[in-house]
Amino acid sequence: MHRILGHPLGVIVLGPWVLLFKIAWDGLSSANDVVVLLFRTLWRFPLLFKNPELTLKQCIGIGISSLPLVFVTSLFSGMVAAVQAAYQFRNFVPDKFIGTAVCKMVIIELSPVLMGLVMAGRVGSALAAEIGSMKEKEELDAMSVLDLDPLRYLALPRLITFMIMMPALSLFSSFLAIVGGWLVSVLALDLTTYTYISGLKFQFVPLELYSGLVKSFVFGILIFLMGYHHGINAGAGARGVGEATMKVVVSSCVLILIFDFIITLLMFH
Repeated sequence: MHRILGHPLGVIVLGPWVLLFKIAWDGLSSANDVVVLLFRTLWRFPLLFKNPELTLKQCIGIGISSLPLVFVTSLFSGMVAAVQAAYQFRNFVPDKFIGTAVCKMVIIELSPVLMGLVMAGRVGSALAAEIGSMKEKEELDAMSVLDLDPLRYLALPRLITFMIMMPALSLFSSFLAIVGGWLVSVLALDLTTYTYISGLKFQFVPLELYSGLVKSFVFGILIFLMGYHHGINAGAGARGVGEATMKVVVSSCVLILIFDFIITLLMFH
């Protein structure tokens, strides 16, 4: 094998396949580690109620502190959705369908996906940097020596927080986006409030709202898993932590888009 790869033609022919095999193998190994991490963390769920203040602290740090960013992102995404809907529907359908388009676009796709991508960049990277720095300073080893389980005190509160706060933020984001669409419709598109609200109600089904909440719930788990996994496996030094944060953002965004398609296909097919 070495003789074949050492030959120039062998490198050209087999080199890309060897690289793809290595990437696939590393991906499967990482996926196995992530799944094990998830089940090991959930196994400690009964211990959550012994230290509820840890989860409350994370809810404030992850959820409440993200509200200004959620506010700006959601409000303007709703405004953009209303403007685009008005442009696409011009001279084709009645104006009340602008509210319908904004509602369906926001609660099914824009709010959960945008919140997932924003939170991956803000919170997922911060989680990886925090865990990576603790590993670099040997704080995780110190916890183990003191018989303090890192998965109980570090991973479990953050996982539960992501599972709670992501759907809540997505719901809040949907509300703000709809308000943003209403502002643009009334102030710039000459729609009445009654027309806009009538469009929101038209052909609304609860499944659309549930799909957004399910997506945000899954995205929260994915962001936590990527943040903790890459943080715990961060390389030495500031460069290793920096690379870990980059990997978190990239992997989280890719997985969010993949699982967005899977959930949409399962719920609306």
